[in-house]
Amino acid sequence: MAGLTADRGAVHAGGAHRLLGLIADERGDTEAAEEHYCAALSLLERTGAAGDLADLCRLLGDLLRREGRLEAAMDAYRTGLGHRAAPGTTTLGPAPAEPPM
Repeated sequence: MAGLTADRGAVHAGGAHRLLGLIADERGDTEAAEEHYCAALSLLERTGAAGDLADLCRLLGDLLRREGRLEAAMDAYRTGLGHRAAPGTTTLGPAPAEPPM
């Protein structure tokens, strides 16, 4: 079948991992939560679901921040912001040019 690819269903699988991560996080199993959030992130990055990715990166960043892993938390937040600010998603135009030195 021509319409089926390896990425088909990635949004649903990513959503399932997100939910499993939320459940693990609520139970205090931060290791499992991080694994599920990272699996969801890996799946969703290929789909272009920018809002879902941003939300997932927020969840992962918050988890890492609570664990005291601030650099990793900032990386997760930046990843989410990067997907939200992808070309065509902002109305303010490109970033200003660097001033000449």
